[in-house]
Amino acid sequence: MGISEEFGLRITGGELRGRSVTCPRGLAVRPTSSKVRQAFFNILGDRLRHARFLDLFSGSGLMGFEALSRGATVTFVERHSPSRAAIKATAEQFKLSEERYRVRGGDVLKVLPELAGEEFDIVFADPPYKLCLGPAVAELLLRHRLLSAGALYVVEHMSDDPVTLTDGSLERVDFRQYGGTAISMFQQVCTK
Repeated sequence: MGISEEFGLRITGGELRGRSVTCPRGLAVRPTSSKVRQAFFNILGDRLRHARFLDLFSGSGLMGFEALSRGATVTFVERHSPSRAAIKATAEQFKLSEERYRVRGGDVLKVLPELAGEEFDIVFADPPYKLCLGPAVAELLLRHRLLSAGALYVVEHMSDDPVTLTDGSLERVDFRQYGGTAISMFQQVCTK
């Protein structure tokens, strides 16, 4: 399956609003619905301007491109090579400067330690639902100090399978449900 088998998904807001993101067909990609995307980015509002956004389990890169469209710089992390190729093709089609984005290949749980020394303001994770990787990702974000002060960690998951984090360094600040999909938002607790 290559990027010759594609379908388009439209960006819902910002400077790229209405433009289509390339997305390979198949089970490897499960794009976030436009309803969930619009709600999520409305919640974030101006917080995205100049934010460092980490898009984990990127798939088509749609969430990252939505963030880019609203003023963030984005690091995409995706294991599936046709999806990475689609993200790069979309970025080229949009004529995005390489200072605004980068694409990392590999398993998220292995790539996160490689990002040690960097900080992100918003981390969005959309792991395969059945793997329940939200807590494992949170643990790596904290262990490798990848979150800026007050950063948000956001996990998309099945609404009937809540994300529970046991480390007190991240506290749930919001939960939204959209049919069978939910978004849990956690914020880094600032210690003095």
